[in-house]
Amino acid sequence: NLGRSLAGEVAYEDLRTVDFLSTLKTVDSQRIGVVGFSMGGFRAWQLAALSDKVAATAVISWFGTWNGLMQPGNNVLRGQSAFYMLHPGLSGRLDIPDIASIAAPKPMLIYSGGQDKLFPAEAVNDAFAKVHKVWASQNAQDKLETKTWPELGHVFNQQQQDEVFPWLARWLKP
Repeated sequence: NLGRSLAGEVAYEDLRTVDFLSTLKTVDSQRIGVVGFSMGGFRAWQLAALSDKVAATAVISWFGTWNGLMQPGNNVLRGQSAFYMLHPGLSGRLDIPDIASIAAPKPMLIYSGGQDKLFPAEAVNDAFAKVHKVWASQNAQDKLETKTWPELGHVFNQQQQDEVFPWLARWLKP
C-alpha cells in the first residue's frame, strides 16, 4: 500500500488497543500503564508519545539514538526488524529520544543493559541525556528514571521486574 508502513500499522494497532481498553468498565482509563521489553519497549515509548491515555510507561532494552543504532551489523538493520520500527522520513527529522520526549512530562522509566549488544552504551547514554533535558524543561525530573544495568545484556530479569512494577504502581495508584 502506498502511503502506509508496517511501523505505522503497529503504532495504529497500539493506539486502537489503548482506545479499546479505555472503554472497558473494568479499566480505569486515567491509569493505563504500558510496559515493554525489546521491541515491546520501542512500542511502549512510541505509544506514550502518541496517546494521552497512557499515564505511565516502562521501557526495557529498546532505547538509543538513531545514529548510535544504525551501525553495520546492528540488529536494527537486519531482517524485518527495521520495517517494524522505521517510519519513512521520520528518522531524518526526529531522533528516538525526541519522539519519546513527546510523552513528557508523564512518568517514564527506561532501563538498558550495559552488556546489551543490540543497544550500544554510547547510543543509550546519548539518548538518556536528551530525554533528561526535556523532562527537566518540564520541571518533571522526578517523573523520569533511566538506568543502565552494567552487568546485564538484552534481558528483563526478575531483579528488574522487582523495580519496574512497584515504580509503575506508584505512578498509577489512585
